[in-house]
Amino acid sequence: MAQKNIVVIGAGYAGVYATKHLAKHYKRNKDVQITLIDKHSYFTYMTELHEIAADRVEPTAIQHDLQRLFCRRKNVKIVTDTVKSINRTDKKVVTEHGSYAYDDVILGIGATSNDFGTPGVAEHGFTLSSWEQAVALKEHIQRTVYAGSIEHDPEKRKSLLSFVVVGSGFTGTETIGELQDWRETLADEYKLDPNEL
Repeated sequence: MAQKNIVVIGAGYAGVYATKHLAKHYKRNKDVQITLIDKHSYFTYMTELHEIAADRVEPTAIQHDLQRLFCRRKNVKIVTDTVKSINRTDKKVVTEHGSYAYDDVILGIGATSNDFGTPGVAEHGFTLSSWEQAVALKEHIQRTVYAGSIEHDPEKRKSLLSFVVVGSGFTGTETIGELQDWRETLADEYKLDPNEL
């Protein structure tokens, strides 16, 4: 049994990097066990979400199985579960289905989107900070363009075929570019003039 337990919470860039670095650092030390816990069994290339949202690549193209990423690391255990709390007194990470003792814990739980109070965004917008959100946005765009393509009222049609991206950071800028590239394909698929989109 390991004498030192390191628990890493979150399998995003920071969590995966930390786990890889620690696994390499302690690879000759049989007394160290590293446990990586995430609610998903895969790592997502977050910087590629816009490509899913704009139908450039298949949704699974930006996912990488955590078991495969760490299959050669004998000192790494992958746990697919949702963390509920950290009991600092007992030094345990509590999940929906169990608990994991730790000597050291690393939090790599990511970030959340911020609309900076832009009116209407929270109520009507989509965020693009997870694989699920990227797939939902792609499906929404496809449904909306289809609805616009069969709408006869000019004002409703224009509204359905108009999209706004809020935010000009990396994700917003990349999303705009991807949507521009997707426009021709969508127009062709739904028999539209590309200028309507």
